[in-house]
Amino acid sequence: MPRINASSRLNAARASFLIVAMIVALGASGCGGKIPPTHYYKLNIPPAPVAAQGGGNNTAILMPFRGSKLLTQDKIVYRPNPEEVGFYEYHRWAEGPRTTIAQSMLDHLRGKKTFGRIVMFDGRTTADYIVRGRIDRLEEVDSPDGLDVRVALRISAEVLSVEGREPLWVGSHAETLQVTTRDVRTVVSTMSDAAAKSVAKLAADINGFVSTHKLSGKSDHGDAGAAGK
Repeated sequence: MPRINASSRLNAARASFLIVAMIVALGASGCGGKIPPTHYYKLNIPPAPVAAQGGGNNTAILMPFRGSKLLTQDKIVYRPNPEEVGFYEYHRWAEGPRTTIAQSMLDHLRGKKTFGRIVMFDGRTTADYIVRGRIDRLEEVDSPDGLDVRVALRISAEVLSVEGREPLWVGSHAETLQVTTRDVRTVVSTMSDAAAKSVAKLAADINGFVSTHKLSGKSDHGDAGAAGK
């Protein structure tokens, strides 16, 4: 059996490395040799108006918004057809839509003075009621021919009693809006419009329910630290 010394092995390894490097370089030059820049976005939802009066002696906690698995990563979602889901590789969320929409909901409920006090869940605040939200859908939807582009959004929410852990109110709102210009920036802007309309509608519905049912405060019974369990 022929013997291969260490020098031969080293030369063979170097040759293999050079071949791989040349293949990679040729592939990069064939594709332009430049990686596109990554663009980052955040929903732009206008501030909520502030009511002149309202509220009561009850306290509520807004839980972090949940979302489908498609919305738990930072890539913007699109659908080229009803069965296929795609993600923009170089267009991503700087702040997740769940965080932005939850903060907008908090601002709206504070602005309407729906509750005497409402805070984001911190594990310490004692409260009477829990407000939960979920983004069921937030995506670009393309027609099969690619000529029609829309944004689809659906948000659901519920108000629960901390004392009884039972849903007192449940609601949802969906928006489908036309995208005027086919680019990701306009898609995100349209998503912002859809989110603003949905949050305003749900906040108004929650405010109407609380006002109609005149929920009474029982802060000494509730424990926000257990709200997320």
